[in-house]
Amino acid sequence: MDVREVAMGAIDTMLTFGLAPQSVWGHYYKSFDHIVKLHEAQGVSEFDREIVTAHVRHIDGRYERGEISLNHYRNLKRAAQRLAEMHDTGKLDWTAPKRRSGFQLNKYYENILNGFIDVGVFRPKAASDATWVSRKYFAWLILEGHAELHSVGVGEIQGFMIYCSHHMKSSGVHNIKLYMKKLYAYLAENGHAAENHSGLFSFPVSRESRLFPALPSSEIATILEQINRHTPKGKRDYAIVLLGVVTGLRAIDIARMRLSDIDWKKGEIKIVQSKTGNSLALPLTKDVGEAVKDYILHGRQETTSDAVFLRIHVPYQAFADGVAIGDMYDYYRKRAGLPRDAYDGKGFHALRRTLGKNLVTSGVPVTMVAQVFGDESIESTKKYIALDSEHLKECALDFDGIAPIGGAYCE
Repeated sequence: MDVREVAMGAIDTMLTFGLAPQSVWGHYYKSFDHIVKLHEAQGVSEFDREIVTAHVRHIDGRYERGEISLNHYRNLKRAAQRLAEMHDTGKLDWTAPKRRSGFQLNKYYENILNGFIDVGVFRPKAASDATWVSRKYFAWLILEGHAELHSVGVGEIQGFMIYCSHHMKSSGVHNIKLYMKKLYAYLAENGHAAENHSGLFSFPVSRESRLFPALPSSEIATILEQINRHTPKGKRDYAIVLLGVVTGLRAIDIARMRLSDIDWKKGEIKIVQSKTGNSLALPLTKDVGEAVKDYILHGRQETTSDAVFLRIHVPYQAFADGVAIGDMYDYYRKRAGLPRDAYDGKGFHALRRTLGKNLVTSGVPVTMVAQVFGDESIESTKKYIALDSEHLKECALDFDGIAPIGGAYCE
């Protein structure tokens, strides 16, 4: 395809995404036109990947020599990638780029990993965890000099587990063990390993269980007060936080909520949970319904996306995951004078924990709370009982009939 036609096709596509014309023509067109002229200088009219690759290497060199800023470097490189994408696929996929793993593998391990994940036995969250554990293990093997699995045995597996135990918490080692067991079951079934080593992964790992606090209602109210509900962003953010407060939905499930998930006539929200894969139906309370309606009617941008909550900047698309919602929530906490410490349990998920605690303290049976939250196991829900300090005091034993001997009680 003619390289100038590719460039103009990319320009037209960007304009349909809703990008500002001045950005498209002022930035992307100039970058595309430079690549087109590089082709013309060599007497080439068709898109040539070698010319584009050489152009990218030239950009890399200019940045390494300090001739261009990081922002300019990224813009030039992104333009080259967009042009190549338009040539290869005939379209542009303007989704947020996935984070690149820090565990880089060779082709041999990449193929095994893809086969392991493609088996399809994992739910989305579990697939992500299984991928991370497998990458960590394979990358470690490469560093240890094992480019393939044929030289890997019990000693290497034990060495990896010991390596993990030196820098990971017991809960992390527990998860490593679980996914390693699944990985080796797959490797043995598909001829990549002589055996599945199931006995090797049956050792118990005691896990720490941290009990994070619920949030005071005054703190939640203060956070909500920081949101400017007169702007499109504020309308969106208020509806999201209120959903977390009233329904206890996880950030990832709110991020992936679709317009069709809301039944306005029945007053219900119906979703499939990302963590468990189970269906969940929740009542659409009046306050949440009004907030979501206000955002959809007066704050949500016009777009072909069916996601309820969209990014504020073009192209208007759904959040890639729940991380952006967590960051947004932390921003309002900070504005409220409620800064966070790392791993203090006061992030967006604390809204779910707080709702669970409030339901338990109001007398709702734990089994019903588990149904409301869509928890697979009631064990996941029992932790909210431990937050009910008032009722736990009623369960405490007194000293009637017990004669203390020595100590503070005898003074």
